[in-house]
Amino acid sequence: MRLLFPETRWVVAVLWLAACAGSALHAQVTSVPADASANITAVVQSNPAGIRPDHIWTMDYVHLVLGDTGAILTAPTRWDQAQWLDAGLAVTGVVATAAFDAKIRDHVQANRTPSKDRFMQRWQDIDTFYILAGFEVWGELGGDVRAKNVAMDGLAASIIASGIITPTLKLVVGRERPTTSSDPFSFKPFSGNYSFPSGHATQAFVVATVIAEHYPIWWVQGLAYGSAAMVGYARIEQNAHWASDVVAGSLIGWSVARAVVHRNDATPDPRKLSWTPYANRNEVGVVFSKSY
Repeated sequence: MRLLFPETRWVVAVLWLAACAGSALHAQVTSVPADASANITAVVQSNPAGIRPDHIWTMDYVHLVLGDTGAILTAPTRWDQAQWLDAGLAVTGVVATAAFDAKIRDHVQANRTPSKDRFMQRWQDIDTFYILAGFEVWGELGGDVRAKNVAMDGLAASIIASGIITPTLKLVVGRERPTTSSDPFSFKPFSGNYSFPSGHATQAFVVATVIAEHYPIWWVQGLAYGSAAMVGYARIEQNAHWASDVVAGSLIGWSVARAVVHRNDATPDPRKLSWTPYANRNEVGVVFSKSY
């Protein structure tokens, strides 16, 4: 194993950053103070949206995303010993996978066929944002709060994991793709090489995790995670990523999405002003509500 060459030390440090920025294998959830009134408690229990706003297109949602982003990127400052241990185990898993990157690449490429190649190419190109859009449309048209929650959490986690964490790591690490180098330990920081971590795997596991968290049914979870795993395998089969790229991207997507869902499930403050559109045969309008 070639794990003792000089560049490995900073690579491991960046892997640690990836696991940390991925926030939270243990999400912190806030709640209403113990002395809250019975009326407030009743309102909270009747609101399955958590701290999420009523609609994704409002400024309240922008504030939610900003809050999620700040909470997740600063999460390591609030971790306890158990959470740091979890992060260490995640980093260890990525490093251990890296030791077998070349062998995995060789095995997968040796078994590559034209039919499998076509299937994997199409599978990896599935646009997960269409999936989130579908949940949003269904939630709005059918009044399904859980479906809207999937869309809100999925978009927020995508912005954080796929829009901030993974691209930053790609830029800093500068790992060469297997299509340009036969050496899995070829790193050129800030060189424009963007192999580590896998952006496709990050996004696939963001959406899969959000769906699995909101629909805790075994077959839904199996379908969601199985589909995401297929995206990761497709990136290896297409020779676009090393296996450790996929493992790292998957962990980032999973942990960020899970943290976002748990944070947004927190008890809302019913004293906040909210609004809901309404329409009937005679009129349309907006209902504003505020509890005290």
